[in-house]
Amino acid sequence: MKAKSARYCAVLLLLAGPLFPAAAPAPAPATLPAAIELFTARRYPEARDALARLVAAEPDNAAAHHYLGRTLTVRHDLPAIEEGLRHLARAAELEPRNAVYLGIYGGASLQHAGRTNSLLAATRGREAMEKALALDPDYLDAREGLFQFYQRAPWPLGSSAKAAAQLEEIRRRDPDLATVLSVGVRLNARDYAGAFRLCDEVLARQPANYTALYHYGRCASISGQNLERGLACLQQCLTLEPPTPAAPSHSHVWYRIGVVQERRQQPEEARAAYRAALERDPHNRQASEALARLP
Repeated sequence: MKAKSARYCAVLLLLAGPLFPAAAPAPAPATLPAAIELFTARRYPEARDALARLVAAEPDNAAAHHYLGRTLTVRHDLPAIEEGLRHLARAAELEPRNAVYLGIYGGASLQHAGRTNSLLAATRGREAMEKALALDPDYLDAREGLFQFYQRAPWPLGSSAKAAAQLEEIRRRDPDLATVLSVGVRLNARDYAGAFRLCDEVLARQPANYTALYHYGRCASISGQNLERGLACLQQCLTLEPPTPAAPSHSHVWYRIGVVQERRQQPEEARAAYRAALERDPHNRQASEALARLP
């Protein structure tokens, strides 16, 4: 009888399974193509986890560092950007003749400099862009980044002559891009009709041109003209990804939407837009000041 009871208990234990279930298996190592596919599909949290595992397993994998850096900088919060910059710098260090790695690192450094007023980040960004162009003179993203840098940076870093030189090089390679980048010159001269016309020229050929859409909305927000069309252009921007690190971020787009909504006498919509801008970038000073100014 005792033997039967023992056998019966043993059968029950087998059916019930182990008293202490085995630990969940560790995630399978990600492959680089699969991780890049996650990044391309904008599944950023999954891409970040996969790429972090790859970097831990292969610390000298330049591509893994590059894409991990890009995945982190997409978040736009300062700690993520700074961590992302370390990975982007490591990728450029591992492959110093890769123009894209240098250009993306340079653009992210300039983005960081714009938010922190870091002279070191600005210098590093400019140098990385220049190295990228030395390797590939047709690398337009780097040329656009340098144009924006020279146009916006204060003296002695900024230079209108150097900005003009980059714009002419861009015009030789991509007239539409040069046209859009010229909008800022028209805005500075308060030639709003000319600025709208330049944007319209590009949008007639490229209806989803992110930069032209943004600058049309920006011109509307500054001038108070063509507000409905400007709002529609900015809203379309939010369905697209910024084409380069130097391009205005979605936080900037939301800020411009807020300004347009104020001009449309829609304070609640403006308030929501400024808050959306700050959710994407808590350091967006223009949005913060505009929100505080609203009654």
